[in-house]
Amino acid sequence: MTKHQIVIGLAVLLLIAIGTALIPAEYPQENEGTNRGIEIVGPYGMQSVSEIALGTALPKYPGQAMVYKTVNSTVSKDDALKIAEKFGMSGPAEESGGRIKCYVVEKDLYTLEIEKESGYMTYTWDERWKGYDTRDRPENLPTDEECRKIAETFLTSHDLMPEGTVFSSVSQGGQRIFSNHSGDAPIITYEDRDVLFSDTLSGLPVAGSGIRVIIGGGGDILKVTKRWRDAEPYKEFPILSPGEAIEELKQIGVVTAVSSPKRAIVDEIKLCYYATPPGTEQPYLKPTYSIRGTVEGENETGTFFQYVPAVPELGKGLY
Repeated sequence: MTKHQIVIGLAVLLLIAIGTALIPAEYPQENEGTNRGIEIVGPYGMQSVSEIALGTALPKYPGQAMVYKTVNSTVSKDDALKIAEKFGMSGPAEESGGRIKCYVVEKDLYTLEIEKESGYMTYTWDERWKGYDTRDRPENLPTDEECRKIAETFLTSHDLMPEGTVFSSVSQGGQRIFSNHSGDAPIITYEDRDVLFSDTLSGLPVAGSGIRVIIGGGGDILKVTKRWRDAEPYKEFPILSPGEAIEELKQIGVVTAVSSPKRAIVDEIKLCYYATPPGTEQPYLKPTYSIRGTVEGENETGTFFQYVPAVPELGKGLY
């Protein structure tokens, strides 16, 4: 099974300074799990659990569902320049070195980076996104509904919403916090909002394909990230029922941070598609059950998740 887990939102790093001066906390680095829309397990991995109970009614399921074939996502320099044009950038597209090869286009305040092998895209107002600008204090942020409208307008006007894109959520993004030893309330000097959009196929969400728009003070766009698995219809296949997926879960195990889990309670089971990062080999996007719930260990309780592939004819792996 792949080692992937959705990480929701950005971590807030709070540095309690020793002394009388206010010292800034480190601005959190971009969380790739959130940004790229895929779940990262981290150090926990899968664990077996001796008992699995249902805490919710099993949903209806269609009996059979479409499997999609993935499309090559390699990006050429010409492709990168066409994407840059959507942002009003005319090039040139420079090739960056390093382990991950990218095309980089810069104009005025913004930098556009597109990975050659995956097509993963970031469009960043670098100085603002570093978290030092006084315009990006919490009191200057638009409301969540305004953030949604700003993000949707920007993506639509720049032709960045592929067919199947749906609004997902608005949440707190990064923060910069000042504190001191006196016990006074921390001062938030920077904050932004994450507006997330997800992909859908056959009306089902695609875990792993998504767009994030980061909005700062005054409704300014600070960053846009996009990771998308292009796919085309292949063939319909019979799929597991939700009950059969639970039985598979008993064999596979659950992903959780709880040590020595003893009992898991399924609170949610939904059908979706699971997309690995573009650039990795994944011939098909298969209907998959996303299963989540709570888990009890020897001395603690927590949450778990798992993805159970729903097309037996194509094997038990997510790839």
